[in-house]
Amino acid sequence: MSKDKLKDKHHDSSSKEAISNEKHKQAYADMNDLNDAASAFFRIPVFFSHQNLFTLGPSQPPLSQEQLFIIRLFKEIQKVLLFPRTIPNTDQYPNTTLENIRTMINSSYGTIAALLKPTRATGQGEPYSPFLQIEPSMSLQYGLPLILVKQDTISAGGIWGDAGPLAPYTPLTWHSSTGVTVNEFFESVQWKEALQNWAGQVRSGYFIQTGPEYKYSCND
Repeated sequence: MSKDKLKDKHHDSSSKEAISNEKHKQAYADMNDLNDAASAFFRIPVFFSHQNLFTLGPSQPPLSQEQLFIIRLFKEIQKVLLFPRTIPNTDQYPNTTLENIRTMINSSYGTIAALLKPTRATGQGEPYSPFLQIEPSMSLQYGLPLILVKQDTISAGGIWGDAGPLAPYTPLTWHSSTGVTVNEFFESVQWKEALQNWAGQVRSGYFIQTGPEYKYSCND
């Protein structure tokens, strides 16, 4: 057999192997898409209200503890099979900011809000964004299950309750000033209990609102 024919044969074999590998990759990708679609039922949308990451630390690694806290909180919500939505990270609307918040709240089944110490004041000289008061307050007014998480190094009135406890909506406090790490906060019994209770309320509200208006069987 000539060298040219051997080259052609080797090229054909390599091409077939490449095509086979691509088919396998595509098949796995398709199965993952199908699995994601099948489990999407359990990813109930919730509103995750927090400051812009760039107001909490540097624009590139190494990240601040506050930035790591927000990222970990996002993952904690996902771990209980809920879908955390934020403006504008996951959702964008063409309306004004307040209308966007209202749209987000009306289409969510729960809210988690986190207020952490920013690296600088807002452009208007406020210690933190006023939307951190507006968003959880609107969620509470709408009746959504609500968790408030606050860093102990920042003072805030209103719904954050520095003027007095607002049970059952008293914020969970991350005592970073006493050396409590991000991991220690999220591994605490207090956080795990609050998260599971909140997730249960979210699912309960979701099933009540999306279930059929009429029941065709009686289990009582």
